Amino acid sequence: MMLMFGANVATATAPESDLKKIFEGRYAAMKVAMEARDSKALAAFFAQDFQSIDVNGTVESLDQMLQEVMAMPVDPARISGTTVLSAERHGDVATVVQRYHMTTTKPSLDGSGDKPVELTAISTDTWIKSDGVWLGKDTQTEEMEYKKDGKVLAHQQRKPRP
Repeated sequence: MMLMFGANVATATAPESDLKKIFEGRYAAMKVAMEARDSKALAAFFAQDFQSIDVNGTVESLDQMLQEVMAMPVDPARISGTTVLSAERHGDVATVVQRYHMTTTKPSLDGSGDKPVELTAISTDTWIKSDGVWLGKDTQTEEMEYKKDGKVLAHQQRKPRP
């Protein structure tokens, strides 16, 4: 009994680096499900009432987000990854700040060949622990930048809440 209690205390007070590793693993596994276009496997990473909120405040449900991901064209030139910048746990709730970075190429409008494209987004994600598994509860994009051929075409930041 004492050993089990000690393990629970260690889990509840795990260093941020250990928590970051847990979520880096979750994001990497989500990427595999996304690339496989496996909506069932992808949905298993999220709470049923998951919400995605973009920099403009537009809210998408889990079903809407899954439809959007499944509709994305396959892009063999796409390279993407998620970096966990910070992770804090309060009981069965964790707040993760993460950076998503994606590069690919797209044809130029003038026919001069493919141009590099880059998308970077910083988001704050809330995760809940349910039956021992971390599930995404919501994600709020704080900042987004889109570049083509090295030129910033779009840069948006979430407006501070009043």
